[in-house]
Amino acid sequence: MMTLKERIKILMQNAAGLKVLYVEDEEQIRENTHLFLKTIFNEVISVENGKVALDRYAHDSFDIVITDILMPELNGVGMIRKMKEMKSDQIFIVTSACEESSYLLELINLSVSQFLLKPIQTEQMIQVLYDVVKSLYNERKVAEFTEQLKHDLIHQTTLLEQYKEVVDLSTIVTKTDLSGNITYANDIFCETSGFSCDEIIAQRHNVLRHPEMNAEFYTDLWNTILKKQTWAGTIKNLKKNGEHYITSTTVKPIVDEYGEIIEFISVSHDITELFDLNEEIRQTQHEMLSLLGEVGETRSQETGNHVRRVARYAKLLGELYGLDEEYIQLLYSASPMHDIGKIGIPDSILLKPGKLDVDEYEIMKTHARIGHDIMKNSPRPLLQAGAIIALEHHEKWDGSGYPRALCGEEIHIYGRITALVDVFDALSCERVYKQPWPMEKILELIRSERGKHFDPALVDLFLEHIDHFITISQELKD
Repeated sequence: MMTLKERIKILMQNAAGLKVLYVEDEEQIRENTHLFLKTIFNEVISVENGKVALDRYAHDSFDIVITDILMPELNGVGMIRKMKEMKSDQIFIVTSACEESSYLLELINLSVSQFLLKPIQTEQMIQVLYDVVKSLYNERKVAEFTEQLKHDLIHQTTLLEQYKEVVDLSTIVTKTDLSGNITYANDIFCETSGFSCDEIIAQRHNVLRHPEMNAEFYTDLWNTILKKQTWAGTIKNLKKNGEHYITSTTVKPIVDEYGEIIEFISVSHDITELFDLNEEIRQTQHEMLSLLGEVGETRSQETGNHVRRVARYAKLLGELYGLDEEYIQLLYSASPMHDIGKIGIPDSILLKPGKLDVDEYEIMKTHARIGHDIMKNSPRPLLQAGAIIALEHHEKWDGSGYPRALCGEEIHIYGRITALVDVFDALSCERVYKQPWPMEKILELIRSERGKHFDPALVDLFLEHIDHFITISQELKD
């Protein structure tokens, strides 16, 4: 329960800055009450009747008007009515004697709700003033807070508009509803895709789907954002004219204050030129490694198409095995270097038409380590892959290979794949020391070496898709 002293303290704090007009025709009451009010309010104007009060009110503003009812010239009720016409939400406190109760209904109709009975008691006055001032204080704080919110909202809205403008000027932006329909597309999207805004709005993103992008890709994307998670990745898109463009894209679910998704926003950067440049670099690297691989093959009087066929075979077998695209590309580009170590083998051994003796064969086997040593110190993933392939493409599944007698999955998948396709191509083609084998005999050997020389899983995939490998061999025939 709040004490009188505590109530007065709060009243004085909340009354700071409030201005009071006090109207009372009895001089003694007016002077005494004026002194009391001055202890609470910084500014108190006291006048003797309603007419003087009304004149003052017309040229000034007051937070609270405290008035008597019965006064000469213009009574309190008439004064309040006229003041209400000037300011409908003016706060009034009416002081009245019991015999003035006939005015009560009219005052209530004028929205006056605070009354003080004469003779006025100090505690009663404090209680009424406390209630009125507290209400004004709360209204003022709400108004200040509302004004601040309005200012902040305008400020934030202005900033957001500028942020949006910056994003719209530099990136591809689309919005999508919960059904996947496009609800907004900015100018850069239209310039990049070739679709106008009218053509794309209400369409699904399927209209942009490139044939190379499989359904599982978009299923994963959709499932991710429906879980309220942000998705980021690279997408190949279809333009209106049938050409393609590639974007680095981020899709963000937008949620409301209850955590429910209301829409999705996609922000993308066109990286087609960068992607094409990277592809050009990758193709150049592959071509250079193929040419280097041909150097080793030329010394042993092999054709350049051997390394090209091995690369194509390795790529296909890597795809069938389920390697990631990054690893497939490394395997494809690095596999032509599998025999680069032959540049360190003497011609007398490398070009010998007959069978090598034991010592010669030991020297020939060193080409695996020579090739590895050429590339092993490079930090580049491509040459690291080449070093692995050079070192391990003569290892065997059962551990009887060289140079380290690795077995099973101790052998890197690059080595296991290259081992199989290298033997397949070597047996298929004429060499300085042999004629090509018939395909039936080659396949019979590969079956017999399943689990011995070759990884059983790779043999099964190879034989199951042998037609594709034969097609490659015919396309790149010597």
